[in-house]
Parts: sequence; C-alpha cells; structure tokens
Amino acid sequence: MTQLTIALLMVAGLLTMLDWRKGMVMCVLVGIAQDPLRKLAPNQPVYYVLLVGVIFGIAWVRAALMHVPLGPSVIEGWKRHLKVPFTLFVLLVLAQALHSLARYGSLVMPGIGLLVWLAPIPAVVLAYQYATRRGVLAVRRWMLFYVIIALVSLSGVYLEYSGFNWRTLGEIGEGQVIYDVGTVLKANSGFFRASEIAAWHTATIACFVFTLSLGKRATIMRVLFALGLIALLVSLGILTGRRKMLVEITIFLCCYFFLVAWLQRGMARLAMVVLAAGFVGYVGIVGFVAPDLVQNSYTKKMSMENAQRIEGYAVRGQSVFVDLPKRVNAVGIRPLVWAVENFGWFGAGLGTGSQGTNEIAEAHNINRWASEGGLGKVAMELGVPGLFLVGWLVVALGRHLRQLLAAMAQVSPQHARVAYGMVAFLVANAATFTVATQAYSDLFILLILGWCVGFLLAMPALAARGDGIRKPRVRAAWNFGPQAAAPPAMDPSAVPRPGQALR
Repeated sequence: MTQLTIALLMVAGLLTMLDWRKGMVMCVLVGIAQDPLRKLAPNQPVYYVLLVGVIFGIAWVRAALMHVPLGPSVIEGWKRHLKVPFTLFVLLVLAQALHSLARYGSLVMPGIGLLVWLAPIPAVVLAYQYATRRGVLAVRRWMLFYVIIALVSLSGVYLEYSGFNWRTLGEIGEGQVIYDVGTVLKANSGFFRASEIAAWHTATIACFVFTLSLGKRATIMRVLFALGLIALLVSLGILTGRRKMLVEITIFLCCYFFLVAWLQRGMARLAMVVLAAGFVGYVGIVGFVAPDLVQNSYTKKMSMENAQRIEGYAVRGQSVFVDLPKRVNAVGIRPLVWAVENFGWFGAGLGTGSQGTNEIAEAHNINRWASEGGLGKVAMELGVPGLFLVGWLVVALGRHLRQLLAAMAQVSPQHARVAYGMVAFLVANAATFTVATQAYSDLFILLILGWCVGFLLAMPALAARGDGIRKPRVRAAWNFGPQAAAPPAMDPSAVPRPGQALR
C-alpha cells in the first residue's frame, strides 16, 4: 500500500470517527480514489476495492457508539411491509453460504457472496439515519459531492481516448477490445479500474444530475438543462464502449416522467413533451457525432491504432436499442433456464457467480456463464427459492413505496421529486442487472445503491415534518391578518389512490 493511500485512509478515518455522518462523504472520496491509487500500487493488489468498506465500517461503528439505532426496524413501515420477506431472504442467503462452504470447502467464495448480497443492508439503515438527521438538503449536497468527484474521475475516459499514457489511466490487467458493428473498439476506463465501472458511474452521474436539477422546482428550463447535461455525459460515456449505460439512462428518464405523470396533477402533458425532447436530443447527438459513418469500411482486422475512431463508438451506441430484445433473451432468460437445468432448484451455492471467485470456480469446473445475467445469477447462487423471495421483496417494497409516493405528491412536491429520482434510479439499475451483472459485485456500487434506498425510505418522514420546506415569514405583532397554514402532516393511512391523484 502506497503512502498516499495510507494518508488518505487515515484522514478519512479520522474525520469519520469525529462525526459518523461525515463518513458518507468520505466513502465517496475513498471509493472514487481507490481505483487510481490501486494502479499506482505495486502489483495492483485486489484488496483496494475494499478500502471504501473500511471507511464505511468506521462510520457504522462510530454511529453505534453514539447509540444510533442501526436495525432495519427503525425504518417507518418496515415491520408491516418488509420484515417477513426480508427475514426469509437473509435466512436463505445464510443457508446458501453454508451450502457453498460445505460443497467447495472455501471460505473465500461464501465470504464474497455474503458481501455482495448483504452489504447494501447496513448501507440502507445508515443512509436512512443520515437523511432523517440532516434533512433533504444534506442528501442533495451528498449527491452533488458525488457528482463532482465522479465527474473528475470520469474525465480520465476522455484523456485515455485522447492518447494520454498515465499510469492511473486504463483498465487493470490486459484491458478489453470490443469487436462489434464491424469495428474494433478499445474499452476506455479512464481513472476507473474497468470500463464496466466507468460506464456505471456515467449513468449514475446522469441520474443524479437530473434529480438535482429538478429537486427544488420543475420547470421547462430546468428539465432542458438537465437533459443537455445528460446528453454531454452520454457523448462521453460511449467512449467506454459499454452501451448498457444508455439503456439505464433511458429507463431512468422514462420511469421518472411516468411517476410524475401518474402521481402529480396536470403534469402528464409536460412529461410527455419533455420525454420526446429527450429522445430527439439523443438521436441528434448521435447524428452529430457520426453524420457520415460508413460501417462497411471497418473490419475486425483493423489495427488498434484505428480503434479510437469516435464513429465506431457512436455506431455501437446506436445499436443498443436494436440489440436489446436479443440481449434480453440471451443474457436474461436463457441463463435462468440453463442455471436451473445444470445446478438444480437449489442452485450452485453463494458466491459461485460473483466476481473475485474465478480461481475457485475453475478449480471445481463451475461454468459461470449463467451469472452474466441477473436472473441467471440469482438462480445460480440462491436457487429457485431465491427468485421467489427476491420477487416477493421487490413487490412488497413497490407496494410500500406506492403509498408513500402518493402521499408525498400531495404534501411536499420537493421531497416527492427527490424520491422520484431515487425510485427511477433503482428501477434502472434493476433493469440493467437483469442483463449485465459484472458491475454489481463492486462494493462501492453496492453501497451507493443501499444509500439511495435509505434516502428514499427517509423522504416520507422528512416530508411529514416539513423538513426543507420554505416556511412563511412571521408577520409583525401588530398585524392580525390571517397567516399561512403550516404544511399538513402526511398520514400514510389516508393515502389517495393513484387514480384519485390525477383528478
């Protein structure tokens, strides 16, 4: 470990020990910095991916020492809606960890599996406590800090594409070359350790930028400004060679506008207009990047010196929506069927499809093809019971959020817009996970997803107490005119049905 890494961990750890809430920011700093620091370290040790977990662990311990309740039962509505499926899910994960240990005799494989499947849970609770104590403004500031730091790291994608040969640029290992749409493309990762990780952060930055832009007040100019920033991010993200980030951003926008149209009055027409503008903007950018592309002029024999042509990345980006149905079948449905046929109804055991267990899987001749898709990964590691429990948990969470979002739309549009962004972000990641799982073994990514769930679950409590809502000015003592009433408290039991919210 380099001296720079040690110094960063010491400073981040000390600030986290002084205030566990600062740990949320320190985790972002360390999580972004750990990849370029790993590239500078001798032999590029793999344990660098766990550095963010060290800071998160310090924050968790410090919060516990401050007597902060860290059990999921503190979350409003948890016992009523989520406790049963969540408990059964955790029990199944533990059972599959014992299954993997007994079957392969390795502590590493079930250990990595436990980290992948359970790491987001403590992140959810800590983020919930952070939001309820600091308010929606602190959540927005955390998102803004992440956007700024991640953008700095993402700039390395363009630097690598431009030909800079810094040690901190490029993928760890041999790197990847993508042969597709008649071209040969280099997968640029910039300061991130892999292009897959860089593409995921590109999509996340875009989702957060949109949520921040519309968080206070949704106007046409704010929406267009957010879509413009997203277009710039897309133009940079295609240089990673990973098209899934385009699908994730598209699903995010569609889900966000659907929630607005479904739950807020008078917004359906505006939502459809802006959605159409976003689609036209995407098509326009791709057309601007490659106006005269001739695909037949590229062959798989082309040299790597020609693999940096921007037109090739643009064409690969354009092909994502054409290839999506084929990919859903090849990486979504077929791996699920294959995993059940080859590993049985109880699966192969926890960790068998997770990143970092390659050597153990090869030693036991485990074919990991099914884990390329999310459904196949669940069936492989948790078995068919895992599919049912994950589905039950998702449905239970969806019903719980449906009630809370409908209530927030009436009480506090400001909190509702932040919640819409979080829901759309999580839905987009769930959709991406079903066809591509590689990035979802990264601890930092898992923590971010857990934090977003925690922030989302905290929004109803913040809206109910009027946090972040601008209060009316207090009138002078001699003015006996009527004063504005305080915002009504949210009563989840009196939630209007979705159909009522549109009338």
